[in-house]
Amino acid sequence: MTLRWNAPVLALATAAALIAVSPAQAQPKPVELNFSVWIPQTHILVANFMVPWSQEVEKATEGRVKISFLPKPVTNPVGHLDAVRNGVVDLAFISYSYYPGRFDLMKYAILPFSGNSALSTSVASWRIYDKYLRAAVDIPGVKQLGIYGHGPGGVYTSGKAVEKIDDFEGLKLRIGGGIQADLAKVLKFNAVVKPAPESYELMSTGVVDGVLFPPESVASFRLDGLVKTATVFPGGLYSDVHGIIMNEKSFERLSPKDQAIVLKLSGEHLARLGGKAWGDADTAALESLKAKGVVFHPASDKLVADIKERTAGFEKAWLEAAKAKGIDGPKVLAEFRAELKSLEGGK
Repeated sequence: MTLRWNAPVLALATAAALIAVSPAQAQPKPVELNFSVWIPQTHILVANFMVPWSQEVEKATEGRVKISFLPKPVTNPVGHLDAVRNGVVDLAFISYSYYPGRFDLMKYAILPFSGNSALSTSVASWRIYDKYLRAAVDIPGVKQLGIYGHGPGGVYTSGKAVEKIDDFEGLKLRIGGGIQADLAKVLKFNAVVKPAPESYELMSTGVVDGVLFPPESVASFRLDGLVKTATVFPGGLYSDVHGIIMNEKSFERLSPKDQAIVLKLSGEHLARLGGKAWGDADTAALESLKAKGVVFHPASDKLVADIKERTAGFEKAWLEAAKAKGIDGPKVLAEFRAELKSLEGGK
Protein backbone atom coordinates (compact mmCIF):
# COMPACT_ATOMS: atom_id res chain seq x y z
CA MET A 1 0.00 0.00 0.00
CA THR A 2 1.36 3.41 -0.93
CA LEU A 3 1.15 6.12 1.73
CA ARG A 4 0.16 9.54 0.50
CA TRP A 5 1.24 12.57 2.52
CA ASN A 6 -0.81 15.69 2.16
CA ALA A 7 0.84 19.09 2.63
CA PRO A 8 -0.36 19.82 6.19
CA VAL A 9 0.78 16.43 7.47
CA LEU A 10 4.21 16.78 5.76
CA ALA A 11 4.70 20.23 7.30
CA LEU A 12 3.93 18.92 10.77
CA ALA A 13 6.33 16.01 10.34
CA THR A 14 9.11 18.34 9.20
CA ALA A 15 8.56 20.65 12.16
CA ALA A 16 8.63 17.73 14.57
CA ALA A 17 11.91 16.53 13.08
CA LEU A 18 13.45 19.96 13.53
CA ILE A 19 12.28 20.17 17.13
CA ALA A 20 13.84 16.78 17.80
CA VAL A 21 17.30 18.14 16.97
CA SER A 22 19.04 18.99 20.25
CA PRO A 23 20.81 22.34 20.77
CA ALA A 24 24.09 20.44 21.01
CA GLN A 25 23.47 19.02 17.52
CA ALA A 26 22.39 22.38 16.13
CA GLN A 27 25.40 24.36 17.47
CA PRO A 28 29.03 23.63 16.60
CA LYS A 29 31.17 22.52 19.50
CA PRO A 30 33.25 25.39 20.98
CA VAL A 31 37.00 25.37 20.43
CA GLU A 32 38.44 24.93 23.90
CA LEU A 33 41.94 26.29 24.54
CA ASN A 34 44.05 25.89 27.66
CA PHE A 35 46.29 28.60 29.11
CA SER A 36 49.20 27.76 31.43
CA VAL A 37 50.58 30.39 33.82
CA TRP A 38 53.63 29.99 36.06
CA ILE A 39 52.66 32.67 38.57
CA PRO A 40 49.85 32.38 41.13
CA GLN A 41 46.33 32.64 39.70
CA THR A 42 45.76 35.51 42.14
CA HIS A 43 48.61 37.57 40.63
CA ILE A 44 47.32 40.76 39.01
CA LEU A 45 48.66 39.70 35.61
CA VAL A 46 46.36 36.70 35.70
CA ALA A 47 43.38 38.02 37.67
CA ASN A 48 43.29 41.56 36.26
CA PHE A 49 44.63 41.00 32.76
CA MET A 50 44.78 37.50 31.30
CA VAL A 51 41.47 36.24 32.66
CA PRO A 52 39.54 39.39 31.62
CA TRP A 53 41.16 39.15 28.18
CA SER A 54 40.06 35.52 27.83
CA GLN A 55 36.54 36.54 28.80
CA GLU A 56 36.59 39.21 26.11
CA VAL A 57 37.51 36.55 23.56
CA GLU A 58 34.72 34.23 24.66
CA LYS A 59 32.15 37.04 24.59
CA ALA A 60 33.24 38.40 21.20
CA THR A 61 33.16 34.92 19.63
CA GLU A 62 29.73 34.25 21.19
CA GLY A 63 31.13 31.27 23.06
CA ARG A 64 32.73 29.62 20.04
CA VAL A 65 36.18 30.03 21.64
CA LYS A 66 36.65 29.18 25.31
CA ILE A 67 39.93 29.70 27.15
CA SER A 68 40.52 27.80 30.40
CA PHE A 69 43.37 28.41 32.83
CA LEU A 70 45.05 25.24 34.00
CA PRO A 71 45.12 24.77 37.80
CA LYS A 72 48.87 24.13 37.68
CA PRO A 73 51.56 25.18 35.19
CA VAL A 74 52.55 22.51 32.69
CA THR A 75 56.26 23.13 33.25
CA ASN A 76 58.72 25.56 34.84
CA PRO A 77 58.73 29.24 33.76
CA VAL A 78 61.42 28.79 31.10
CA GLY A 79 59.79 25.67 29.69
CA HIS A 80 56.63 27.48 28.63
CA LEU A 81 58.04 28.61 25.30
CA ASP A 82 58.68 25.05 24.14
CA ALA A 83 55.45 23.85 25.75
CA VAL A 84 53.52 26.18 23.44
CA ARG A 85 55.72 25.48 20.43
CA ASN A 86 55.30 21.72 20.86
CA GLY A 87 51.54 21.91 21.49
CA VAL A 88 51.67 20.76 25.11
CA VAL A 89 49.57 23.83 25.92
CA ASP A 90 47.65 26.22 23.66
CA LEU A 91 48.52 29.53 25.33
CA ALA A 92 51.07 30.88 27.80
CA PHE A 93 53.08 33.96 28.63
CA ILE A 94 56.86 34.21 28.66
CA SER A 95 59.45 36.65 29.95
CA TYR A 96 61.98 37.27 27.18
CA SER A 97 64.71 37.82 29.76
CA TYR A 98 64.52 34.14 30.77
CA TYR A 99 66.06 33.05 27.44
CA PRO A 100 69.65 34.37 27.24
CA GLY A 101 70.77 35.02 23.68
CA ARG A 102 67.43 34.02 22.16
CA PHE A 103 65.57 37.32 22.29
CA ASP A 104 68.38 39.86 22.41
CA LEU A 105 66.58 42.02 19.84
CA MET A 106 63.81 42.58 22.40
CA LYS A 107 66.25 44.54 24.57
CA TYR A 108 65.32 47.72 22.66
CA ALA A 109 62.32 47.91 25.03
CA ILE A 110 64.16 47.48 28.32
CA LEU A 111 67.33 49.57 28.14
CA PRO A 112 68.09 51.59 31.30
CA PHE A 113 66.15 54.84 31.80
CA SER A 114 63.72 54.14 28.96
CA GLY A 115 60.10 54.25 30.11
CA ASN A 116 58.23 55.86 32.98
CA SER A 117 55.14 53.65 32.99
CA ALA A 118 54.06 50.10 32.28
CA LEU A 119 51.43 51.34 29.83
CA SER A 120 53.81 53.41 27.72
CA THR A 121 56.42 50.63 27.69
CA SER A 122 53.82 48.03 26.70
CA VAL A 123 52.21 49.93 23.84
CA ALA A 124 55.46 51.36 22.44
CA SER A 125 57.08 47.92 22.60
CA TRP A 126 54.24 46.34 20.64
CA ARG A 127 54.20 49.03 17.99
CA ILE A 128 57.93 48.74 17.33
CA TYR A 129 57.96 44.93 17.39
CA ASP A 130 55.00 44.75 15.03
CA LYS A 131 56.44 47.29 12.60
CA TYR A 132 60.11 46.35 12.52
CA LEU A 133 61.06 43.19 14.43
CA ARG A 134 58.41 40.52 13.96
CA ALA A 135 60.26 38.57 11.25
CA ALA A 136 63.53 38.60 13.19
CA VAL A 137 62.05 37.64 16.57
CA ASP A 138 59.23 35.18 15.90
CA ILE A 139 59.72 31.44 16.35
CA PRO A 140 58.19 28.85 13.97
CA GLY A 141 55.15 27.17 15.47
CA VAL A 142 54.50 30.04 17.89
CA LYS A 143 52.08 32.89 17.24
CA GLN A 144 52.87 36.11 19.08
CA LEU A 145 49.56 37.64 20.16
CA GLY A 146 50.85 40.53 22.22
CA ILE A 147 53.59 42.17 24.24
CA TYR A 148 53.33 43.99 27.55
CA GLY A 149 55.85 45.27 30.07
CA HIS A 150 56.21 46.46 33.63
CA GLY A 151 56.99 49.89 34.96
CA PRO A 152 60.37 51.30 36.03
CA GLY A 153 62.52 48.70 37.77
CA GLY A 154 64.41 49.62 40.94
CA VAL A 155 66.67 48.09 43.58
CA TYR A 156 64.88 46.76 46.67
CA THR A 157 67.03 45.55 49.56
CA SER A 158 66.74 44.26 53.12
CA GLY A 159 69.62 46.48 54.22
CA LYS A 160 71.22 49.72 53.14
CA ALA A 161 70.08 51.56 50.06
CA VAL A 162 72.11 51.93 46.89
CA GLU A 163 73.01 55.62 46.87
CA LYS A 164 76.28 55.62 44.94
CA ILE A 165 77.57 53.30 42.26
CA ASP A 166 80.08 51.61 44.57
CA ASP A 167 77.17 50.44 46.73
CA PHE A 168 76.33 47.84 44.09
CA GLU A 169 79.59 46.00 44.58
CA GLY A 170 79.20 42.91 46.72
CA LEU A 171 75.39 43.04 46.81
CA LYS A 172 73.64 39.74 46.09
CA LEU A 173 70.56 40.48 43.99
CA ARG A 174 68.01 38.14 42.47
CA ILE A 175 67.57 38.78 38.74
CA GLY A 176 65.62 37.18 35.93
CA GLY A 177 68.31 37.43 33.26
CA GLY A 178 68.35 39.52 30.11
CA ILE A 179 69.24 43.18 30.65
CA GLN A 180 69.48 42.53 34.39
CA ALA A 181 72.35 40.12 33.77
CA ASP A 182 74.05 42.80 31.68
CA LEU A 183 73.62 45.23 34.57
CA ALA A 184 75.19 42.76 36.98
CA LYS A 185 78.37 42.66 34.91
CA VAL A 186 78.88 46.41 34.63
CA LEU A 187 77.61 47.38 38.10
CA LYS A 188 79.55 44.52 39.70
CA PHE A 189 76.86 43.04 41.92
CA ASN A 190 76.48 39.31 42.48
CA ALA A 191 73.57 38.05 40.40
CA VAL A 192 71.41 35.11 41.45
CA VAL A 193 69.45 34.16 38.34
CA LYS A 194 66.11 32.66 39.36
CA PRO A 195 62.46 32.98 38.23
CA ALA A 196 60.44 35.63 40.06
CA PRO A 197 58.31 33.19 42.12
CA GLU A 198 61.46 32.05 43.96
CA SER A 199 62.26 35.55 45.19
CA TYR A 200 60.63 35.21 48.62
CA GLU A 201 62.57 32.09 49.52
CA LEU A 202 65.82 33.61 48.30
CA MET A 203 65.36 36.81 50.26
CA SER A 204 63.81 35.38 53.42
CA THR A 205 66.66 32.88 53.82
CA GLY A 206 69.36 35.48 53.19
CA VAL A 207 70.56 33.94 49.92
CA VAL A 208 70.15 37.40 48.38
CA ASP A 209 70.25 40.92 49.80
CA GLY A 210 67.53 42.14 47.50
CA VAL A 211 65.95 42.12 44.08
CA LEU A 212 65.64 44.12 40.91
CA PHE A 213 61.88 44.58 40.54
CA PRO A 214 59.13 47.06 39.77
CA PRO A 215 57.02 48.01 42.84
CA GLU A 216 54.20 45.64 41.94
CA SER A 217 56.43 42.57 41.97
CA VAL A 218 57.78 43.42 45.43
CA ALA A 219 54.23 43.30 46.74
CA SER A 220 52.97 40.40 44.60
CA PHE A 221 55.78 38.09 45.63
CA ARG A 222 55.32 38.96 49.33
CA LEU A 223 58.59 40.81 49.75
CA ASP A 224 56.97 43.85 51.36
CA GLY A 225 57.74 42.45 54.81
CA LEU A 226 61.39 41.83 53.91
CA VAL A 227 62.35 44.94 51.96
CA LYS A 228 63.58 47.91 54.00
CA THR A 229 64.98 50.28 51.38
CA ALA A 230 64.46 51.04 47.71
CA THR A 231 66.42 53.02 45.14
CA VAL A 232 64.30 54.22 42.22
CA PHE A 233 65.41 55.71 38.93
CA PRO A 234 63.86 58.08 36.35
CA GLY A 235 62.72 55.82 33.51
CA GLY A 236 63.76 52.80 35.56
CA LEU A 237 67.10 51.09 36.01
CA TYR A 238 65.66 48.47 33.67
CA SER A 239 62.35 47.08 32.50
CA ASP A 240 61.08 43.72 31.29
CA VAL A 241 58.65 42.71 28.60
CA HIS A 242 56.54 39.59 28.32
CA GLY A 243 54.84 37.96 25.39
CA ILE A 244 51.45 36.26 25.18
CA ILE A 245 52.05 33.35 22.83
CA MET A 246 49.82 30.76 21.17
CA ASN A 247 50.50 27.49 19.42
CA GLU A 248 50.18 28.07 15.67
CA LYS A 249 48.14 24.91 15.08
CA SER A 250 45.79 25.85 17.93
CA PHE A 251 45.20 29.19 16.21
CA GLU A 252 44.47 27.38 12.95
CA ARG A 253 41.75 25.37 14.71
CA LEU A 254 39.70 28.56 14.89
CA SER A 255 37.39 29.56 12.07
CA PRO A 256 38.59 32.48 9.92
CA LYS A 257 35.94 34.63 11.58
CA ASP A 258 37.16 33.78 15.08
CA GLN A 259 40.81 34.13 14.09
CA ALA A 260 40.02 37.70 13.05
CA ILE A 261 38.28 38.35 16.37
CA VAL A 262 41.21 37.00 18.41
CA LEU A 263 43.67 39.13 16.43
CA LYS A 264 41.50 42.21 16.89
CA LEU A 265 41.59 41.64 20.65
CA SER A 266 45.35 41.04 20.60
CA GLY A 267 48.19 43.31 19.48
CA GLU A 268 47.94 46.84 20.82
CA HIS A 269 44.64 46.08 22.58
CA LEU A 270 46.34 43.35 24.57
CA ALA A 271 49.36 45.59 25.24
CA ARG A 272 47.10 48.27 26.68
CA LEU A 273 45.27 45.78 28.90
CA GLY A 274 48.50 44.32 30.26
CA GLY A 275 50.23 47.67 30.64
CA LYS A 276 47.30 49.20 32.49
CA ALA A 277 46.94 46.23 34.85
CA TRP A 278 50.64 46.25 35.70
CA GLY A 279 50.78 50.04 35.96
CA ASP A 280 47.76 50.24 38.26
CA ALA A 281 49.36 47.59 40.45
CA ASP A 282 52.63 49.57 40.54
CA THR A 283 50.77 52.62 41.83
CA ALA A 284 48.97 50.63 44.53
CA ALA A 285 52.17 48.82 45.54
CA LEU A 286 54.11 52.05 45.95
CA GLU A 287 51.56 53.35 48.42
CA SER A 288 51.49 50.04 50.27
CA LEU A 289 55.28 49.81 50.51
CA LYS A 290 55.54 53.35 51.82
CA ALA A 291 52.82 52.63 54.38
CA LYS A 292 54.81 49.62 55.57
CA GLY A 293 57.86 51.74 56.19
CA VAL A 294 60.00 51.03 53.12
CA VAL A 295 62.32 54.00 52.66
CA PHE A 296 62.55 55.20 49.06
CA HIS A 297 65.69 56.87 47.74
CA PRO A 298 65.41 58.64 44.36
CA ALA A 299 68.67 58.08 42.49
CA SER A 300 70.89 61.16 42.50
CA ASP A 301 71.98 62.82 39.27
CA LYS A 302 75.50 61.54 40.00
CA LEU A 303 74.34 57.94 40.37
CA VAL A 304 72.30 58.14 37.16
CA ALA A 305 75.25 59.63 35.27
CA ASP A 306 77.62 56.95 36.56
CA ILE A 307 75.22 54.16 35.54
CA LYS A 308 74.70 55.69 32.10
CA GLU A 309 78.46 55.73 31.61
CA ARG A 310 78.78 52.05 32.50
CA THR A 311 75.75 50.93 30.47
CA ALA A 312 76.54 52.89 27.29
CA GLY A 313 77.66 49.64 25.66
CA PHE A 314 74.17 48.13 25.96
CA GLU A 315 72.76 50.31 23.19
CA LYS A 316 75.84 49.77 21.04
CA ALA A 317 75.46 45.98 21.36
CA TRP A 318 71.79 46.17 20.42
CA LEU A 319 72.55 48.31 17.37
CA GLU A 320 75.12 45.78 16.21
CA ALA A 321 72.66 42.90 16.68
CA ALA A 322 69.99 44.81 14.76
CA LYS A 323 72.42 45.59 11.93
CA ALA A 324 73.30 41.90 11.64
CA LYS A 325 69.59 41.20 11.00
CA GLY A 326 69.31 43.96 8.40
CA ILE A 327 67.38 46.26 10.74
CA ASP A 328 67.94 50.02 10.83
CA GLY A 329 68.72 50.16 14.55
CA PRO A 330 69.09 53.94 14.99
CA LYS A 331 65.75 54.50 13.28
CA VAL A 332 64.02 51.84 15.41
CA LEU A 333 65.38 53.18 18.71
CA ALA A 334 64.54 56.77 17.79
CA GLU A 335 60.99 55.78 16.90
CA PHE A 336 60.61 53.72 20.08
CA ARG A 337 61.67 56.68 22.21
CA ALA A 338 59.34 58.99 20.29
CA GLU A 339 56.48 56.55 20.92
CA LEU A 340 57.30 56.49 24.64
CA LYS A 341 57.36 60.26 24.83
CA SER A 342 54.08 60.55 22.95
CA LEU A 343 52.35 57.93 25.07
CA GLU A 344 53.62 59.41 28.32
CA GLY A 345 52.23 62.73 27.11
CA GLY A 346 48.81 61.12 26.90
CA LYS A 347 48.66 60.52 23.15
